Amino acid sequence: MTCDCAILHNAATETEKAGSREVIYASCNARTEVGAIAESLRHAGYSPCVIAVGASEAPAKGGVLGDLIGELKGLAPKFVFNLLEEIDGDCGMEMAAAGLLELMQIPFTGSDSFSLGLALRKYHAKLALDAAGVPVPRGVLCAPGDEDALSSSGGALRLPLIVKPVREDASLGVNSDSVCRRPEEVRRQVGYVHEVYRQEALVEEYIDGREFNVSVIGGTGPGDEAPEVLAIAEIDFSGMPEEEPKIVSYRAKWDEGSPMYRSTTPVCPAPLSRRQEGLIKEIAIQSYQVIGCRDYGRVDMRMDAEGSPYVLEVNPNPDLAPEAGFARAVRASGRTYQDVVLGICRAAMARGRLSGEDVLYAF
Repeated sequence: MTCDCAILHNAATETEKAGSREVIYASCNARTEVGAIAESLRHAGYSPCVIAVGASEAPAKGGVLGDLIGELKGLAPKFVFNLLEEIDGDCGMEMAAAGLLELMQIPFTGSDSFSLGLALRKYHAKLALDAAGVPVPRGVLCAPGDEDALSSSGGALRLPLIVKPVREDASLGVNSDSVCRRPEEVRRQVGYVHEVYRQEALVEEYIDGREFNVSVIGGTGPGDEAPEVLAIAEIDFSGMPEEEPKIVSYRAKWDEGSPMYRSTTPVCPAPLSRRQEGLIKEIAIQSYQVIGCRDYGRVDMRMDAEGSPYVLEVNPNPDLAPEAGFARAVRASGRTYQDVVLGICRAAMARGRLSGEDVLYAF
């Protein structure tokens, strides 16, 4: 069978970081979105080719990306559905893979390399959002050996604080000790991030309130459809064990047998007043545009006791699995999964036509 498009996804990660409390659970590597998207494309008349990218595929002399270049040159796809989030556990390679597709001038779905790189670097994304007037929690970047970071940047932050790695995905580095209520807890958790994840720690004031996942479709570039918020979802923490912080930690996201997983129940659509819904939608679209997302994305927020929302993170290219939050928001908004998948593909192909460039594969 001849393929006319390709689906790229990262091969399953097999190794864990030494000393990490975030182990690899089976659900971490369950890529049900790959099959669902392939089926949607086949149903619409496409012939997708699925490509797993990673060193486990025994790369040739050109390495992982060299092999990918050769495979894409041979396929010459009309477009690529880009589901790559990492390569061999390195989240920084997500933007590199998108950059490769840009250099090869292959239309691809989702956000471009710049937006993926900016969103991954949480502190820089935070600075960009803050500069644009988007409400974000106060925070500082704490590098290894920087003992004064927590008391700088306009005065000491107010406890409780939440500590997380500054450039990881999938809630890696976020665990039961991440919400800190005493200075010694902050120092311990910052040390954990430094030692295990070998990167700066992002330390932010913890917003103790309701948490929302806001799914957005559309784009921010010429010819893109205007961004639109789908149904807003809220995380129900009411069943969380008393000793656990009310956050979506790594275990809450991936350990299906844990009480944290069972106690982070999504409610979609979220019960909101008209004013609250309008404010959340406005902030979500502004955040999506500031980071430069396109096609689809998710904005995570918390609302404090006074009803003020704060943006925690902007997530380009979120999980598209049929059972995941984005697909749930799709259904709650009255759309079908296949319609949204095909809309994302059409947007990618339209960008290719708009650029006026043929695919060159000039490697």
